[in-house]
Amino acid sequence: MINKTTAVYSIIDDILKAIRHYDDKRRTMTDSEVITTAIISTMFFYGNMEKARSFMSSTGIVKNM
Repeated sequence: MINKTTAVYSIIDDILKAIRHYDDKRRTMTDSEVITTAIISTMFFYGNMEKARSFMSSTGIVKNM
């Protein structure tokens, strides 16, 4: 599951860079991390965002969750 999460994050991050998307300076998480968490919640947790947030935080994939 961690490998798939990393792959999803890489794809999302590359897409955002390709369209020249810039994150807000006041943010604590990148937009790529937010989008990845939403996608992971649908892929593995039946849309449960709280479980996805817990997974992303506990595995260390997103440090500032």
